[in-house]
Amino acid sequence: MKHLLVIICVLILASPLFAEETGVLYLKKVNGKLGWFESGDDKKHWKYVGEIKKGEPHGTGVLSRTFAKYSGEVRNGMMHGQGTFEFKNGRKRVGEFRKAKPWNVIGYDKNGLIEDEWVQGTKLKLKGIELPIEEKEQTENISYKIGVRVLLGSTSDESSSTSNTSLSLIWENYALGINQMLFKRTSSKNNVYEMNNSSLDLSYTLGLSYIIDWSATAGLGYVYEGKGAITSSSTAIQYETESVSGYGLFGLLGIEWEDLEGLIGLRYYSVDYTDFISTNTSEQLGISYPISTAELIFGLGYKF
Repeated sequence: MKHLLVIICVLILASPLFAEETGVLYLKKVNGKLGWFESGDDKKHWKYVGEIKKGEPHGTGVLSRTFAKYSGEVRNGMMHGQGTFEFKNGRKRVGEFRKAKPWNVIGYDKNGLIEDEWVQGTKLKLKGIELPIEEKEQTENISYKIGVRVLLGSTSDESSSTSNTSLSLIWENYALGINQMLFKRTSSKNNVYEMNNSSLDLSYTLGLSYIIDWSATAGLGYVYEGKGAITSSSTAIQYETESVSGYGLFGLLGIEWEDLEGLIGLRYYSVDYTDFISTNTSEQLGISYPISTAELIFGLGYKF
């Protein structure tokens, strides 16, 4: 009995030596290296409160930033194990994470309804997934994600300028929109070229979300109408056309912040204007005017 009491006392006294250290750490980049540090800014850096091992989050704790919070198990500075990741807008992901990625996780929208699921690291679509009865009842009331996007772009040099504006309606991962392009150029002989066109855009967005909701979008635009005018400086004759054909290709990267998203990308045009006719004499110009250009585009999106 005496030996047993001695062993118990030794274990009690030694337990602090084996206990996990607890504290506060911040994930930030210093001298080009990303790591965990004891000081930081709650608004700019990820903040961790919980168990620590060898200067990194390890055990259980809470990771937080202004837009999201994770509560659960961590290993070697990453979310690893059972936990809950909550966004400020009410969406959350609950389940098992591995190496900072969803492994066996169910995602819920801000109304508590299931919106997506990961099984062994693969994101699945809800359609066709066999869920428990209580989860099936929730999915029956899930509405499709609808949103809008507005994009703007422009480029110019000494002799020409191009601008475009587009508005798209989002339905789940797909978007349908209209793009308006304006082009103007003054040649070395002071001839003025003014062109515009409208295109129908179709795009698909792939979610790359985890700690921050990222997205990548690829799209194609079909030019369905437009007008062109060429004004000769020497004769003051103007040639016009409504014969236009072409296409546009564009790609976007987006980052979501609650129901808003910021977008940046590139749009490429290949458009051809033909059949120019004089407004004075009905004389055909006999040449076409092709436009091939690319420009940066920026925009905002909103999901209802």
